[in-house]
Amino acid sequence: MNKQLPKAISALVVLLTSSPLLASSPPHLPSFNNDVMPVFFRGGCNNGACHGAARGKDGFKLSLFGYDPDGDYYRLLEEYVGRRVNLAAPEKSLLLEKASGRVPHTGGRVFAEDSEYYQTLLRWISAGTPRDVDDAPEPVRLELMPDKVVFEKPGGERQAKVVAHYSDGTQRDVSLLAVYMTNNEALATIGKDAKIKGLQAGGTHVFARFDRFTVGTEVVVLPEGEFTYPDTPQHNYVDELVDAKLRELRITPSALCTDEHFLRRATIDLAGKLPTPAEYEQFMSDSHVNKRAFLVDSLLMRDKFGEVWAAQWGEWLRIYTDTNPGSGTAMKAGWNYYHWLREQMIENRPWDELARDLLTGNGSNLRNPPSNYYTMLPQGKVDPMKLGEDTAQIFLGLRTQCAQCHNHPFDRWTIDDYYSFTSFFTGVRRKHGSEAREYYTFIDLEAEPAEHLVDGRPMPHQFLGGGLADVANKDPRKVLANWMTTPDNTLFRRNLANRIWAHFFGRGIVHPVDDVRISNPPSNEPLLEELGRRLAEDYGYDAKKLVRDICLSRTYQLSARTNDSNRRDESRFSHAYLRRLRSDVLFDCISDALDYKHRFRRSTAQRAIVMFEGGRRDDYNNYFFQTFGQARRESVCTCETQTDASLSQALHLINGKTIDDAFWRNPVLIPHLIEKHSEPTDVIKSLYIRILSRKPLESELQEISKLSPDVSDQKAARNFYSSIAWALVNSNEFIFNH
Repeated sequence: MNKQLPKAISALVVLLTSSPLLASSPPHLPSFNNDVMPVFFRGGCNNGACHGAARGKDGFKLSLFGYDPDGDYYRLLEEYVGRRVNLAAPEKSLLLEKASGRVPHTGGRVFAEDSEYYQTLLRWISAGTPRDVDDAPEPVRLELMPDKVVFEKPGGERQAKVVAHYSDGTQRDVSLLAVYMTNNEALATIGKDAKIKGLQAGGTHVFARFDRFTVGTEVVVLPEGEFTYPDTPQHNYVDELVDAKLRELRITPSALCTDEHFLRRATIDLAGKLPTPAEYEQFMSDSHVNKRAFLVDSLLMRDKFGEVWAAQWGEWLRIYTDTNPGSGTAMKAGWNYYHWLREQMIENRPWDELARDLLTGNGSNLRNPPSNYYTMLPQGKVDPMKLGEDTAQIFLGLRTQCAQCHNHPFDRWTIDDYYSFTSFFTGVRRKHGSEAREYYTFIDLEAEPAEHLVDGRPMPHQFLGGGLADVANKDPRKVLANWMTTPDNTLFRRNLANRIWAHFFGRGIVHPVDDVRISNPPSNEPLLEELGRRLAEDYGYDAKKLVRDICLSRTYQLSARTNDSNRRDESRFSHAYLRRLRSDVLFDCISDALDYKHRFRRSTAQRAIVMFEGGRRDDYNNYFFQTFGQARRESVCTCETQTDASLSQALHLINGKTIDDAFWRNPVLIPHLIEKHSEPTDVIKSLYIRILSRKPLESELQEISKLSPDVSDQKAARNFYSSIAWALVNSNEFIFNH
């Protein structure tokens, strides 16, 4: 059969149906893009488990989630003419017979013959399978109504509606064509009929997907019974916005934490260490009403605050060394890169300036450390696509990797967006310097933009979520950096504010912090927006000012003890969350608690948190860092840092090298305390203060005293006190920040 026949028939049908002689014919021909493709999407035909798989299914392939309508039309009509569509007898088309289950189909029955989906395909085939005309309207926006649903009690139902807005100004109800999902099926669901059901008390979001758009609506299910929100003081805007959400959800916040807990929590978060016994005594004896604010201000002034954030950024920027030839990540380059970053943090350099320096880094990786942003890449290869992905994830919190091959299924980013953003980095070049370890980064202003994956067309430089960029005779990276760091760039400022917040609560307002997407909305949208606005507009990206706001808020100072209403709260910040310490911080806290200086390889530092490549090559302590989940720095994803518990961690804290060295091989703390204190009770109190940053409870003292040996036997006394210290270090109270 002539491959042009379907096109000819389509043209003939269009001509005939537009004739005034056929006044009884329907005025609207089914559109392949706007009618047929949504049926494939709704039926799951083009998802990854079916014909949208990389190799298709059962000899038939569709583009994943319909990102390539032209290609789908070809594969359906022209790849094997007459096989899948029967123009002479439309109802006998294999497409319809398989979808309706009249013939064997791996995917089973997709829809019934009397359904609107079947009838849409039948009408399109009966009309001659017309292609869309060039100026056919296309969706430009999707709306899910209502924008918020509140159920007064569990068990409620509410009908939603999805409306697509088209380029010609028309609207269409696509509720029966959209695909639906929910963030928490235990709290609320949305069915194929767009009906929302509230199941349990709490808050979540439901979403609708149509064409390339995903939209969501918030669902709140209120608990039954009377509720009165406590009259608690609000220290600043953070508390106002957190309390507003808690009041809406009828969640009662926990009480304030004790001074002992606040001292330990703030010192670990702001300095990456335990408070010393002297700092403990000073803080606990201070009766000033603002002593917590004084503590925060004091910690913010220390170099250790900058070192904590240099360690964080070192992981995000993947600072490490590689001995493979041509990698561009020599020891000297990595050392310079880290120490430049550390200086920026200690000097409190605004984070927008830091980002601008990194994105526009040129020259020698040894003399201009920011240029290492373009040399510390996997296998040292300058890959524009990888640079675009990493830049979006680090500075905007966006994971665009999905859009490399198809439109993002759960967000707004398309293949066009991906390759247009990649174009900013196609001109990045690198060459050898005067020595093997040295590389020069520069930009080729005549470089071609990225080519589209599907049709190979050059993609103009375009900002993510923004318009086209004017890069004529300019370094595209500078144009990108200027757009990214403007105070009104909500993606950039909210991402940085969210990362700061997550450091102090163990989770972001958007979590994970580098997975910002429509289908992963903020748990408190007004709070995230205000934090980002303050950071950018009020504070000029001075991170310390935002950190101070957070640490002085009542929200940060809440106890980890829960109540009946907030026990299940995991994202509304109604109480302090138990947070396992990062591997480097835990290692330093063990050293602080036991007054033991561990050996480090390739470093003169005595703290793990300032090791410039995160202990990757520290042969003496590498097992500890690996076991406790330190990032391998093989990607920019925050998921590389693991804080989940494991059996290996428990065994290592029980009798591993780190503990064995400090307790038994070269003990320092216990002999010192025995010499300093004559009373066993004083030694025990000192151990509690050093390790847990609190004094023992009276009940704890009584139980421990029952086991106390004869203090005149020095060996027995050492073993006794060492056992107490060992038990405290192995306790959850030590391993967690709380």
